[in-house]
Amino acid sequence: MVCGRPSTDRESSGDDNQWLAVVIQRLVETSPSFDALRKHHLHLAAARLWRSHGRDVPADLMAEARAAALRAMLARFILDKARSAYGGALLLMKGPEVAAHYPVPSDRPFRDLDLLVEDPVAAQRALIAAGFTEFGEPAAYAGLQHLPPLMWPGAPLAVELHHRPSQPFWLPPVSAKTVFRAAVPSAAGIPGIIAPEPAAHAVLLVAHAWNHEPLGSAGQLLDIAALLAAGDRRRAGAFARAWGWEGMWNTTLAVMDAVVGRKRPSLALNLWARHLLDVRERVVLEEHISRLAAPVWSLPAGDAPRAVACALRYTAAPEADEDWTTQLRRSCLAIAHSFRPGSKHERSLAWIGPRATPRRPRSKSG
Repeated sequence: MVCGRPSTDRESSGDDNQWLAVVIQRLVETSPSFDALRKHHLHLAAARLWRSHGRDVPADLMAEARAAALRAMLARFILDKARSAYGGALLLMKGPEVAAHYPVPSDRPFRDLDLLVEDPVAAQRALIAAGFTEFGEPAAYAGLQHLPPLMWPGAPLAVELHHRPSQPFWLPPVSAKTVFRAAVPSAAGIPGIIAPEPAAHAVLLVAHAWNHEPLGSAGQLLDIAALLAAGDRRRAGAFARAWGWEGMWNTTLAVMDAVVGRKRPSLALNLWARHLLDVRERVVLEEHISRLAAPVWSLPAGDAPRAVACALRYTAAPEADEDWTTQLRRSCLAIAHSFRPGSKHERSLAWIGPRATPRRPRSKSG
């Protein structure tokens, strides 16, 4: 069972949904600001709860909720188009597949459809031939886990075709074939679309989160809790061990149990993820600490220093389209804003240049 509930005495899915709905409401009520709600991916749940209690909902949040509802309605249409265009297996990750496990699916935001395929180049060609349009510079996606995004004309929902799952660069790689071996029919209910079984999907979502923002948001933890309510916690642990991701998985579970299940805070939560307890934004210093702490918590002691050194080099180096002077300005501003919430710091970077978000190292094959 999830978050400290007895795994030997499993309760019904309805009980799980009711419990998770209460947790979501508690996290929304705990969050101190709208920026924090958005950072924790709780803004759509907040809009729903505020409307249900007769509270005014800001106009921009209502617009976001309507846009999210439109994307949710279009997801089935777009996936049907992709299924018709390509005859190979299409495995749906994240997005509407995770939302289907939430008590209220519309609470879970998503902006694109992530499909794992065995031959992404052939699939990309097939979708383009069927009417999808590729956007973005192909060279910018060289070495990444997915090809340039695709759009169906007039539909504000991108499709990304992956040849491997997203994961931290310092962990052993997991192939598409490995994920396909854990596939089941999609919970989103689209005929011909498959998905990772919930226990495997939970581990894959943790890896995706740690690749971009380790222990970054309450929304990440809710995703895991929702999938474990439909899956098996022990089975998820078996996937993590088999893939060499056990340290990352166990660290995330301990934090999830403390934040979602209100168990005793773990060392990782106390040292580099305390923003999750208050459902607030990370400050700039915490963001930088998290990038260095993640390899330490997920690797054996002998392997961690090299991964930390790589993360330091990647963070310190300038982008390809900027010089060292610009990067130095960014670094100085980050030091000055060490205790400022991340969103405020990002807005203040506009005068320096176009990059307003911290970079993340690519995977080993990137």
